Amino acid sequence: MLGGIGIYEKILILLMSLFVVASLAACGDEVTEEKDINSVNTDEENANEENDEEAESETKEVAEVVADDNYIKATLVSVEHKVDELFDEEKYTINFDLENKTSDKLTVQARDVSIDGTMVDDMVFFSEDIAGDKKANGKMDIENYEGALPEMKEDIEFTLIIVDDETYETLAEHDVKVDF
Repeated sequence: MLGGIGIYEKILILLMSLFVVASLAACGDEVTEEKDINSVNTDEENANEENDEEAESETKEVAEVVADDNYIKATLVSVEHKVDELFDEEKYTINFDLENKTSDKLTVQARDVSIDGTMVDDMVFFSEDIAGDKKANGKMDIENYEGALPEMKEDIEFTLIIVDDETYETLAEHDVKVDF
């Protein structure tokens, strides 16, 4: 196998082989430190914990049925106002319990959203898909990245839209007003 190689090449190959074996043996002697993986936080968890410490949250319990027809039952559960001092951000999260009463997939959206008479439609993020005969927890987020949000002291108003997911046909609209 090494017949065509000179003596110097054979010695060089032998020395390199010994070097590789010694290096691998040295790696095997490393001491590993065992840690309890239940107590280790990821960078994201640490950031979330720090962010939660900086954020203040206030929740108003509502528990009001805002739509109930042949298509859907929607209950507005609560309104959460979260202020994050660290990032100078605030948002409202409107929590819903949604029940699809049909066998078809439906999409629930909100339109013409206002807080205490001030339109915030361009700040709303809400589109919830619900499979046939299923329930879902919907969250409508109202967040402004360019300035402050209106303070929600009196009411929130919006139109809840029920859409057939396959045909995009609007099946129902419900005008909602919740007073605080």
